[in-house]
Amino acid sequence: MLRKYCGFNWCLVFVWTASLFILVACGNGSNSSISSTAPDTSNTYTALATPLLDYIAVDKAVNTTKSSSLNTSIIYGADFFAETPAILTANYGFEGYMGIRGLNGTGASAQAAAYANNVAYEVIDPSLQAASRAYYSAVGDLGFTYTYEAVANSADTIPVVFSHPIWPPSVSPAAFSVTMNTGAVVTPLTASFLPNTEYNERQTVVLSGYWGNRILPGNPGAEYPVSVSIVSSPTELKFVTPRGLVSAIGLSVESKNPYVAGNGPRILAAKLNVFSDLGESNPQWLTASYANSGADLFGASAQYRLRIYTSAGFSPDGISSILPTDFGKFFILNATDANGNSVLITQSGVTYNIPGYGNVKVLGIADTGPSQSTYNLAYVEDHDNQYDVILSGDSAAIARLVSIRMPSSGIYSPVYNPGGPGNDPTNNPVGPFTVASSDQTVAITNNIQNGAYVAYIEIDGPVAKNSQGQPIGILQGAAVINNATGFTINAYLDPTGKRFYASFPVYPR
Repeated sequence: MLRKYCGFNWCLVFVWTASLFILVACGNGSNSSISSTAPDTSNTYTALATPLLDYIAVDKAVNTTKSSSLNTSIIYGADFFAETPAILTANYGFEGYMGIRGLNGTGASAQAAAYANNVAYEVIDPSLQAASRAYYSAVGDLGFTYTYEAVANSADTIPVVFSHPIWPPSVSPAAFSVTMNTGAVVTPLTASFLPNTEYNERQTVVLSGYWGNRILPGNPGAEYPVSVSIVSSPTELKFVTPRGLVSAIGLSVESKNPYVAGNGPRILAAKLNVFSDLGESNPQWLTASYANSGADLFGASAQYRLRIYTSAGFSPDGISSILPTDFGKFFILNATDANGNSVLITQSGVTYNIPGYGNVKVLGIADTGPSQSTYNLAYVEDHDNQYDVILSGDSAAIARLVSIRMPSSGIYSPVYNPGGPGNDPTNNPVGPFTVASSDQTVAITNNIQNGAYVAYIEIDGPVAKNSQGQPIGILQGAAVINNATGFTINAYLDPTGKRFYASFPVYPR
């Protein structure tokens, strides 16, 4: 596997928020190295997989630091969260955080620029030499232009959370339409996978543009989005599904307002699988998610993964990161024993017995940031829409997990999206800031046996497609087989000899 280290005494690291991107410095690099894990033994790779693995290795080495570099045709072992393709949520993310003039680096000038633009700023011990993303969740105008190749001045966001992964080459702002409470219809300025960048996580597209303010609905002058739709565009937005590529045109969903109580971030799905590294990682310029899988953080002890799919990025205060050690701060797992009684799992690192079935242990939370020996406010995770609760234990006991709860009050911290108030609300600008999560319980979907994954990768460029837009090719054989579920990615050749890989049936030429 690839490795990347911050060399010598200084390095530049690109990090992002739930829709943002910032260039920051990471000090002497002592906590910023990216380690390698042992080879993934949960999958079998045939000789046909070699070109695929080589192609992905080249993509991992990309350092262009452009959002557009994520639009390559790589969907690799990605989860889907419903039978029928849909938009699960497309809530107004936060107002005025994209392209903040003068916001760069840290210190007094950065804090002044943040406060002048109604952006919260974290209080952190300077001795920690924290990166910019640890101090604020907005993005400066220069950083925005560099990454998104567009100009923004205090623009807004909407994370569009889909049930299935989106085929990356089909992503464009023109495919989305935002309807305002005023009746205006707005085309986004940008549409990007950032920060949902890993090859198995491209189910969420984050929009930026101008469509609101922070005046609460019902008050004079309030402007906010009320719905998001997928429309016809020069590039048709498509899902990758078990049936092939499926058009998203015509889908629409209500957009809820994050400044209204009760509209805080939510868990949309909780999916239980045998742990696999299939599809983990992304281009190396996306440092926080380059090596943050269950295996990266917990090694061979990672046996099962409970993937939490969310409506927005989670943060304890709207700026700081969820830590790998934070399970007991936010979550409760519920299992059912042989007598129908509940067993509540409230702490990581503790073995819980499920009478009649065996033991379960939560190792911690992955899909955060890279592993470190200690964690503090300087830690920066990827702030995307997915978190992995990593588990070990007896398979029969793991299968008895029935729900996950996020109490969000009492001894349990709520979460905010990245427009939240930070840890110093008394010194904030006027706000308001996005509201906290509410108490919520979500049923766990057990996909231990079938995985419920999809994959589609074109390694030689666009392949031939039929009139319905489905790839055309001749089956070459199995390339990748997930040993736990039998999920298979097959190799194909299109009529012109271009190679591609798919987990769904491909039309013969």
